Amino acid sequence: MVEGPAATGASEPISVVTGGSKPVHRFLKGQPKCIGIVLVMMAVCLIMFGIAMNVQSDAMTSADMYTPFWLAILFFICGVLYILCERNPSKKIITASLALSIISTIGVFCACVGFARAITGIHDTYWNHLTENQTAEERQHLDQHYMAIEKVERVFFCHSLIGGSLLITMTFFARAALRSSRTQAVVVMRNLPSADGMILTQPSAD
Repeated sequence: MVEGPAATGASEPISVVTGGSKPVHRFLKGQPKCIGIVLVMMAVCLIMFGIAMNVQSDAMTSADMYTPFWLAILFFICGVLYILCERNPSKKIITASLALSIISTIGVFCACVGFARAITGIHDTYWNHLTENQTAEERQHLDQHYMAIEKVERVFFCHSLIGGSLLITMTFFARAALRSSRTQAVVVMRNLPSADGMILTQPSAD
């Protein structure tokens, strides 16, 4: 024989949040600390090579337009933000890193255009200075002067491509983390039976 519950009061609703308590931690899958350190080191290299590029030359270089310096500043700020995200991930700092990553990606595109134009300009200037009546020593001097500058510009261009790929990668991770924090599913369960709601008894033997 089964008797009904002693009291028919409805239980309080219980809310269960699915999808993880801190979905912003998905940003950590991109290893922001490692990428931040790489970006900081690249920023230091850009500044050091940019200072060395300030030489007396009739060719227009990217250092004359301060391209390596402002690109290094963007890389440095992004790197510091990524390192801070690793230590204390929060929605605000990830949002800031996402915004700055997008701005830096646009800056990388502009820097690549500037570096490509500088490489082309240095190459044209080198060939314009070559003449038939030059001695081997003069030609060697031109090679050492212009080709060295062109190689540094190529290094800047490679730095921009590598940094841009890292920024795009972290942009996707930051976007995924922020999107998951806004789309958590909340499951509400109502009228749950209590533990004392049902009383089971064995039938008596007559």
